[in-house]
Amino acid sequence: MKNFTFFFLLSLFFSACVEKEPECPLSKGEWEYISEWSDEFNGNTLDTTKWYPRNPGWKGRKPGYFSPANVSVKDGKMILTSKTEDLPDLPEGYHTFTTAAVKSKAFMLYGYYEIRFKPMDSRCSSAFWFYSIEPDLWTEIDVFEICGKHPTPEMEQKYFMTVHVMKHPEVKEKTKSSELWETPSRLANQFWIAGLEWDEKEIKWYLNGELIRVKQNKYWHQPLNMNFDSETFPSWFGLPDPKDPAGHFEVDYVRVWKRKE
Repeated sequence: MKNFTFFFLLSLFFSACVEKEPECPLSKGEWEYISEWSDEFNGNTLDTTKWYPRNPGWKGRKPGYFSPANVSVKDGKMILTSKTEDLPDLPEGYHTFTTAAVKSKAFMLYGYYEIRFKPMDSRCSSAFWFYSIEPDLWTEIDVFEICGKHPTPEMEQKYFMTVHVMKHPEVKEKTKSSELWETPSRLANQFWIAGLEWDEKEIKWYLNGELIRVKQNKYWHQPLNMNFDSETFPSWFGLPDPKDPAGHFEVDYVRVWKRKE
């Protein structure tokens, strides 16, 4: 009897220690948590079974070079760093700044994607987006692009959301649709929760639980990779002052759900 009680209590203990899967915050419909596409960043290094610590097909937006050394995991967060740095033997056109990129190894199609994040306090961007390039199909969904530090204070509160069609059998020329949402406070001062609901009919953007954009899904039916990065945008955000301190784009978690059939 004592042994039974001991093992029963032990099983209860281990059951309590098992981390419960997060529930989808969207109330409409039934959702299944996709652990292989999600990450809580609780270790000390990036999980390379899920992520590339760079973009294998792109070196970065010039002059900022994607450096894998600028990707780290610390205190339960993935951190992408951008800084003033000249690395030796950089490809032509890359200089002065190194930035960072993380790309999923998995291709994803439809679902609800949510991250908790804090943009970097820098003129280098903080971005969360999806894309894939095939010979006859190239589409992109940008959940957000943010400039955390800018001489014009209004820019620091702008949350840019864009979809692109670069190649598609039904589209003759490149096209994009962009909207922005102005936040009540400076984006780089705090953490935010960004969500993207993507299905066969619509694409929806959420910020801190509020629905802020809805787009008819006419072309975005291609499996895409998930991406986080920081880029230099000389003609959009302008370049950082080389004397500025390093910027840090922090991601607390990535959580993904798919609708149950």
